[in-house]
Parts: sequence; C-alpha cells; structure tokens
Amino acid sequence: MKRTFVALAISTLLYSSTVMAEEGEQRLEKGVFTGSMVGLVVGGLLGGPPGVVLGLSGGAMLGELETRKRQQGELGAELAALQLLQRRDQQAATEHQALFQRQRAMESARVEALQQGYTFCLGFRSNSAEIEPGIGEQLKALALLLQAFPEFKLQIRAGADARGSDTYNKMLSKRRAEAVAAVMIDSGLPKARMEIDYIGKAQARYPIQDFEGLAYDRMVELSLLKGEES
Repeated sequence: MKRTFVALAISTLLYSSTVMAEEGEQRLEKGVFTGSMVGLVVGGLLGGPPGVVLGLSGGAMLGELETRKRQQGELGAELAALQLLQRRDQQAATEHQALFQRQRAMESARVEALQQGYTFCLGFRSNSAEIEPGIGEQLKALALLLQAFPEFKLQIRAGADARGSDTYNKMLSKRRAEAVAAVMIDSGLPKARMEIDYIGKAQARYPIQDFEGLAYDRMVELSLLKGEES
C-alpha cells in the first residue's frame, strides 16, 4: 500500500512540477508547491495517509520559507549594488567640490596679488582708438576672471600724447577708453563694474619732439579696485 502511494505521489510531483514550470508560475508558488510535494512523499513514507496531511502542510511552509529567503537575498544584493553606486556618486561629488574649492582659492590668490600692484597698459597708434590685434584676447581673459570675483571693479584710465588741442585729445582718450570698455562688456563684464576716466593730454609726460616717448602717453591703464559686490 505504501509503495503504491509513494509511486503515485512521486508521479504526481514530477508531472505537476513540469506543468508549473511550463506555465511560468511565480517563484513563491513554485516553492510552496515543491515543498508540499516533497512533504507529501516524505509524510507518506513515514506515516501513511495521516503523514500525507502533515507532510503536505509542513512542506508547503518550508517551501514558502525557502522562497522568501531567496527573494530576500536577491533584494539584499540589489540594495547593496544601489548603495555602492550611491557611495561612488558621493565620492565623485566630494572630489569635484574639492577641485572647485582649490581652483577658487588659486584664482582668489591671483586676483589679490594682482590688486596689490596690478596695472595693465595697452598702447594705441597715433590719432587712433583701435585696439591692436592680440590685445582683445587679453582683455577677454581679464573680463572672464573678474566675473568670478564680483568684489572687484575695473578702472579704465585713458590718455593721449601732447600733440593736438586739449579738446581733441580729450575726445580721443574718451574713444580709447570706450573701445576697451566695449570689449569688456562684450566679454560679459557689466559696465556698472567699471570706472571709466579719460584725461586727454592733461598728464602727458613727453615732449612732442620725443617720438618714442609719445607712445607711452597714448596708453590706457587698467587697474583692479576693491569694491562692493554687484
């Protein structure tokens, strides 16, 4: 009798497992079912029909427990992977922040050093307010640097040599100062952060006979000033 029952149970187990695998049931249901069938066989071997009932129930519980353990393990692995990605993102953000702070400190030190005695002079040809080639790129670089430090202002002071009338040289120096300011504005530096002064030939230092010296009077001086943030 037991042999017949066991054979029947095993046949039922194999057939049902195959059917459920083909139908693609959920893993929890498979675990419960497999546990039930194993419990059924073991119960039948040990206790006959009463053992079948106990084995079926106990096997179902064990099957469900194993399935849930497996699911928890998979969830734990996914959580660990997400935590690893999060730690990597946090580390990358920390490194970027540290790099930004170092760059900021270097730029700040550079500007502070420039302010201590920085004067950038650019010359102009006689009777001209046109900026020489190559100078424009230097002005753009200065404008970009100042954009990062709103506590500084730029003073633009333009002059002219001793030749010509006061009125003409005043207007000429104004055109030179405005030409420089235009480059700075086009490069992103607001006009409100510039102090523009044009003095004509009021402070010309070289006589009209000194052609080489006259070039030093046709200058626009750029200086950094400490001011309120804009």
